[in-house]
Amino acid sequence: MKKNNLEMLLEKMIAGQYQIPNLRTGKYGVIYTRVSSLEQEQNNGSLDVQLKIDKEFASRNKISVRELFGGKYESAKTDGRKEFQRMLSYVRKHKDITYIIVSSYDRFSRTGSTAAKLSEDLRKEGIIVKSVMQDIDTSTASGRLQENFMHLMNNFDNVAKSDRTKLHTREVMEKGYWPYCLPVGYKNTQIGQRACFHQYIITNEGKELKKAFGLVAEGKLNHRAIIDTLRARGVNINEKSFRGIISNPFYAGYITGKLLEGRLIKGKHPALIDLETFLKANERLDISPIAGIPKVFAHQEVPLKIFAKDDISGQPLTGYTTKNNWYYKTKSTVVPVNVRATTLNKLFVDYLIQFEYNKEKKAALKKLLLQGITKRLSKSVDETKLVKKKLSEKETQLEKIERKFLFDEIDKEIYHKHLAIIKEEIRVLSDDLAKTEVSSSNFENAVEKCLGIAQNISRAWVTAGFDNRRVLQNLVFPYGILYNKEKGVVRTERVNSLFAAIQPLQRIIAEKKKGNLDGDYLNSSLVPRTGFEPAHPCERCDLNTVRLPISPPGHNTVLQILADIQAITCF
Repeated sequence: MKKNNLEMLLEKMIAGQYQIPNLRTGKYGVIYTRVSSLEQEQNNGSLDVQLKIDKEFASRNKISVRELFGGKYESAKTDGRKEFQRMLSYVRKHKDITYIIVSSYDRFSRTGSTAAKLSEDLRKEGIIVKSVMQDIDTSTASGRLQENFMHLMNNFDNVAKSDRTKLHTREVMEKGYWPYCLPVGYKNTQIGQRACFHQYIITNEGKELKKAFGLVAEGKLNHRAIIDTLRARGVNINEKSFRGIISNPFYAGYITGKLLEGRLIKGKHPALIDLETFLKANERLDISPIAGIPKVFAHQEVPLKIFAKDDISGQPLTGYTTKNNWYYKTKSTVVPVNVRATTLNKLFVDYLIQFEYNKEKKAALKKLLLQGITKRLSKSVDETKLVKKKLSEKETQLEKIERKFLFDEIDKEIYHKHLAIIKEEIRVLSDDLAKTEVSSSNFENAVEKCLGIAQNISRAWVTAGFDNRRVLQNLVFPYGILYNKEKGVVRTERVNSLFAAIQPLQRIIAEKKKGNLDGDYLNSSLVPRTGFEPAHPCERCDLNTVRLPISPPGHNTVLQILADIQAITCF
């Protein structure tokens, strides 16, 4: 009797060490349904069928359905699906849930061994994945083997389909057709058709992007100003996607991709821009004031790095710190350039002061600036109207020749000959329009903004954060600045036209003369020095021609002024 009591005590003591976990035994479950694409979700009714047979299965097996999950398209190539993860979280949280009901194991997952491992982990928690079409008893070793085999076969089927799709897609691309989603600026008018039947048109966004390509290629504006302009005109874009667009050969009429192993194929779609403009724009990507800057570079002490360059070698100045002092320097130049950051920053602030003015003179400055801009750009406005008229005439001609060809009034050879000529004329006129189009309503806004910025520009730059400093300095000096170590001075190749006009106009107001301002003073060939040493005033001013530091004079000056007005408007 005593021995039996001791044995019972021993069994009780070690029972906890080998206790079998309490598996779920309830008759509650959830249903998970899914399809692989939006088209399947909207058109083939598969989700309704899945839900119907899942509910019938639950009813036959007396399983009470607590929740429905899925009901939308989710690819099963990975298990990171939102609805799938929500379902897993729910069943693990609610301890009375025993079953996950799916119409087929491929609805649960197509990840092969990963799916088998997930199913096994759930089974250890007392949760069983039940397939309606493959009703397998997974409580036995042979049943679990069958389930795992199903998961592997589903994964194999997925991979095989992917390989076939890649093969066919590669063949389509090698013929010049684009089988994927279109980039910004294009629209397919034959949605639902095979790629070889797609017809593409260039949208309004595309027309704005075409202008952006031209601006980048010409180097008239920095990237940030161009992006702001595009946003203002309804093109949803950021700096990252902007670089992706400019470097995408699709816009130049070519297609490429991983399946083509980097080869370029002439596309069947219409090119947005010519190849020469595309290559120029991409060349500019690497020399832009905001390109080539490391991701971690926002040091308040060196806002002029990259923006400032060595006057001799043209190499950009980078920033570094040593012994708690910040410096600018060049990399890999024959004559090394090294300058304390505070020194160069002070030179920059001293020059900014020259754009400042007495606020009592603002009204007079504004009036003179508007007069000058209106006079200088009046020819551009007239040219825009003329170009628009010619463009409208050519588009009418194009419609007529297409109509004649449609009704067999002209033969195919004549049609294609004249079609090519008219399309080329339209392309040239469209390019001219993009360069000359200007809205006079922007003038006053730009002048008002310019004077508001200039009034206390030096203090604004000193007190601004790193990013705002860079935006401001790029606005005033679109090409950056050049530092000459030997002379200890800084110069710039170009100042924003409106800011450059402020100092000469102040002299006119100060001298209190009533000169004739009808002269083209925004295009004077007499230019004062524009270095960062104290500015030398022009020789005695003839009030008929106010001299401004704008170069070079001529037709390009109009484009520069237009670009400067746009940059200030978007600031």
